[in-house]
Amino acid sequence: MASTTDYFLSTRPAYPWSEYPVGLPALGLVAAVLVGVTVWTYLKHPSATRRRVFIILSLRIAALIVALLTALRPSVGIQEDPKVPSVLPIGIDLSESMTIKDEFNSQTRIAAVRKILEKCEPTLEELRTEQNVNVVFYALGKTDFNEATSAYDANLPADSKRSDYGVYLSRTFEKWQTERFVRAHLVIGDGADNGTTYAAQTEAARWRAIAPLHTFAVGSKTTPPNAKDVAVVAVAADPSPVPIKNDLVIKLVVNAFGFAGATVPIVVKFDGVDVVRENHALAKDANNEIEIKVKAPDKPGEVRLKVEIPIESVPGDANPANNSVETYLTVTKEGLRILMVDRHSFEMTMASDVLRADKRFDFVRVLREGADPATPGERELFDFDNRAYDVIILGNVSQAQLKAIDPKLPEKIRDQVLKRNVGLLFGAGDASYAGDPNRPLDNGWKGSALEAILPVSLTNFPAVPDSVYKADDKRFQCVPTIDGLRFLMKVNGELSKEAWDKLNAQAPNLPPFSRLNAITKLGVPKPGATIYAVASDGRDLVPAGLTQPQAQGKPPYLLVGTQFGDANGGRVLAWGGMNTRLWRSFGRRATPPNREGFEIHAQFWRRLVLYLAHQEEDEGAAFARPEFRRLPVNGKQSVKLGLRTTGGGDAIDPKFDIRILAPGQKPEEGQSVKERVDPKDGYKFDYEPKLPGEYTVMLKAEGKDAAGKELKGEATARFISYPDTSDELLRAAADHDYLEKLSKAGGGKAYRLDDLPGFLKELKGQPIVTVKPKPRFVPDWRRNHSHGFLPGWLVTFVLILGAEWALRRLWGMV
Repeated sequence: MASTTDYFLSTRPAYPWSEYPVGLPALGLVAAVLVGVTVWTYLKHPSATRRRVFIILSLRIAALIVALLTALRPSVGIQEDPKVPSVLPIGIDLSESMTIKDEFNSQTRIAAVRKILEKCEPTLEELRTEQNVNVVFYALGKTDFNEATSAYDANLPADSKRSDYGVYLSRTFEKWQTERFVRAHLVIGDGADNGTTYAAQTEAARWRAIAPLHTFAVGSKTTPPNAKDVAVVAVAADPSPVPIKNDLVIKLVVNAFGFAGATVPIVVKFDGVDVVRENHALAKDANNEIEIKVKAPDKPGEVRLKVEIPIESVPGDANPANNSVETYLTVTKEGLRILMVDRHSFEMTMASDVLRADKRFDFVRVLREGADPATPGERELFDFDNRAYDVIILGNVSQAQLKAIDPKLPEKIRDQVLKRNVGLLFGAGDASYAGDPNRPLDNGWKGSALEAILPVSLTNFPAVPDSVYKADDKRFQCVPTIDGLRFLMKVNGELSKEAWDKLNAQAPNLPPFSRLNAITKLGVPKPGATIYAVASDGRDLVPAGLTQPQAQGKPPYLLVGTQFGDANGGRVLAWGGMNTRLWRSFGRRATPPNREGFEIHAQFWRRLVLYLAHQEEDEGAAFARPEFRRLPVNGKQSVKLGLRTTGGGDAIDPKFDIRILAPGQKPEEGQSVKERVDPKDGYKFDYEPKLPGEYTVMLKAEGKDAAGKELKGEATARFISYPDTSDELLRAAADHDYLEKLSKAGGGKAYRLDDLPGFLKELKGQPIVTVKPKPRFVPDWRRNHSHGFLPGWLVTFVLILGAEWALRRLWGMV
């Protein structure tokens, strides 16, 4: 550490000689009197000779001087002023736009920068030597900027294809964020930022916590471009990934060199199909930010997103190839939207708890106890034009209650099923299905638009005595059919049949605590409907796995479903069971107790919803999510990996087999890559595409859930790599306003390049203020800091007096 040193004389007289202003004169007077008395005494002695008197007087005066110095306590003070090391980062734009000749005497921008830096070198050297400042020069511009390898050199050409200020500010912040003393951060350039990886103003704002960010603008703001060009330079989807059918915002950045002020159509396509076409004004030459709102696709998976400005709308465009941008959008099953309409009941409350707890579901419940008019908030929930639901659950409610919300609500729900492929579940209860003729509010669905899409008849019922439905002492087995066991009634993997049989089995001499205690009367299944479960009030077990003919002959029916249209058409289920919550008691009386009944209950309700939403293949889902869906050749890609359990949690100790296919490669030719573990984001792998084109990630994953159940899954993901072509010279004008925004965000000021010498001199005049160390004193008279000086000083005094006394004794002068 460099430092400067000052020396000074210090005295700290002892009391009473420290009393100002008489202390020191009094000490001098006493010293003079003592010297005079001593001389007078020895001159009159009969044994005294001149030589002896001189020696004795010298020793006596030496002792007096020691005593006087002890009273005055003089010291030489040493004050050190250390120069604390600090840092001054300076970033210099070396992009192609810095070769434009619009500076004084038609010199290039980079030449003007180098000339100014030469002029500033003496001041920079003084900062280095006098104030111990580490001046660090960086070359900014490239998207792969690395603070360790991107040092500025005056001999380097300005040839970067990008002016990526965001990457530069982000990477240098990571380097210097822990540095104690950063004097300032200087950015010198023309402000023609065309980076897309990071938002430069956001990164500039992070610098506020370290040091002010000052910008120095070079180049003319009015230099005209050499050609006309419209270019879509960046596209992003928010959110990403996006759940199916959710609102999605496509964010674009469009350059319009030579087309500023024009209004152009912008087309958004999903997998080649137009989804929106809007006109937008391009107010500026560069960095026109545009947002387009769309609905996400209704199916999960990888969707190719293309945004383009039709060539015919921009006549004279010098480079039509950059009028469009393609990337990939991940559409997930998460965020499945469910609307439940019901009266208050313990049964549906517990079902609601299951659905709310699942991270994949966005659940809304509306309680309707009577037929009161809907509140504004309720009416908003039934605005199907603006609220897209995947599943609607109608519990123990009637058409009278729905019409109180909206007279046409039954028709609208029917249309959601038939036209938008929304899943619909009819629940059990006295108000549902055929209703109760003795209670006008509980008029069921007969005669309503919903009767037509019910999978069971409301006029033709099986020959089952009413006493079966109305008895208070009944307990019912839920007996799945083969079709039900395939997914809807599937629990515990391949052991579904065994699980249901265990649940339905009657323990000897014990009431059937775990069976349903009531069912609703369902009509005969309509043609084309599928029976997924029947009920049995018999004490003896009815084994699960009935065929459809067997189920037809074993009413009462418990779960019946149908589907409209093609394979993706709306699905409807009719459920007649009440108090599935009783299943939760199963396993609690086992030895040892277990939660098997809780799992059956939870999986049943989740699977009903997943089936209705066409998401029955959700279990053990693997995923691969690229950080960038579009990046330049040689860009740094990071892909997040994972394997989820049935409930949406993370699998335990997953194992991954990862292959990545470059453009044109077959699956067997793919490159095998290895994952790494990120402490914050979990499993990832890194990759740098070397060729332009489409890349495919192929993932196989294995793991276990918390119960030890084996999970397997496969996933693919795609991203696009594009050649990093340059548009640097299309944007000829320097953007001083942009640099001003950066400096403001970073807590600094915006300057012109010519202001740099004066700024550095001003910076030199503002050294870092630090606490100076306390001065050192030689000798140090303080008792606890003398380091042996005081004892030595006492010994000196004693030796002088001893020598003087011994000589007087020897010479007979005592």
